[in-house]
Amino acid sequence: EDLEQEMILDLLQRLPKYNPDRAQRNTFIARVVEHKIATIIEARKAGLRDYRLCNCSLNERLEDEEGGSVERMETIDQEDYLRLTAGLSRSTAELRDLSIDVRQAIEKLPPELRELCRRLNVNTITELSRDTGIPRGTIYESIKKLRSILEDAGLKDYL
Repeated sequence: EDLEQEMILDLLQRLPKYNPDRAQRNTFIARVVEHKIATIIEARKAGLRDYRLCNCSLNERLEDEEGGSVERMETIDQEDYLRLTAGLSRSTAELRDLSIDVRQAIEKLPPELRELCRRLNVNTITELSRDTGIPRGTIYESIKKLRSILEDAGLKDYL
């Protein structure tokens, strides 16, 4: 139930970014859910964020400063919650800086690689190949070029 709520929350946060010109709604939803599942699995396998070490419930009642009772989730701000649940591994400031760096790097790309970035944001390689008629092997070669350019731009840790 918690996982389901996490995925629904993630989907609701990303739904305003849906663009019907880029993909069908079901495809967009599937990609968002697939990415969230992969993120959750990766986070749970990470040694420093081992899910077996988290032994408290967000619904656990705690005493507040006035002697009243509040649920643990009410004492955690959104950034802390996302960091604890692996929904966010960097601070808001770091994410803002990363967003600027990525945007600047993408703006410097040749138009065809910029378009590839845009499409890979919502489509799988197979869907991209099917929609454009470009062979998957050619797309993979373009992704190699893209990775190389982004690595040279100092974004290797984020690829």
